This record gives sequence, C-alpha cells and structure tokens, in this order.
Amino acid sequence: MTPPTERLSGLALDRLDGLRTEADGLLALSEFCGLLDPGHTTARYRLAGIVAAHLQRFEAAAWVRIRRGGREPRGPAEAAMCAMLRADLPRSRRRIVDLIG
Repeated sequence: MTPPTERLSGLALDRLDGLRTEADGLLALSEFCGLLDPGHTTARYRLAGIVAAHLQRFEAAAWVRIRRGGREPRGPAEAAMCAMLRADLPRSRRRIVDLIG
C-alpha cells in the first residue's frame, strides 16, 4: 500500500511541512510558557510580554549562532524558542497574547 504522503504534490508536501513546523512552534510556545510560569499564576498579558522579551533577546544573540550551526540550544527553554522562531511565530506581546489565550 502506498503511504498517503507519496500521493501528494510537491506543493501539498511543502504545505504539510509548514503546518508541522507551525504546530511544533505552537507546542513549544505552550511548553515555554509552562517553564516560565509553572503554577499558571501570571496574567496572560504579562506572560506574553515576558515571552516576547525572551524571544527578542534570544533572537538577537543565541539564535544567530544556533541557526548557523555554531552551537546547540542549551536546555529546554532555548530549544522551545528555536522551535518558535523556526515556525515564525509572532514576536510581539500583542500577537503572543492571542496565542496563549
């Protein structure tokens, strides 16, 4: 029997890959929020601001080296931020708050 993905066109496979990347990024956002606020006590808007600040710092420094292959992510928080950036998730507090709602 032919695997279902072998019947898809290149365009469909690209779209499927994009959806998987986005899903991985959203899951990573959820995990990252859990790392930052394990007790789920921080207000959504404040948590979104914290996430946005972490992403901004990470993207400006560590992400550049990781993306170039200069080093690996250090720990689950950096791995989550890598997945979020690969998925091109929003980086602003305003847009992040909609995702973590």
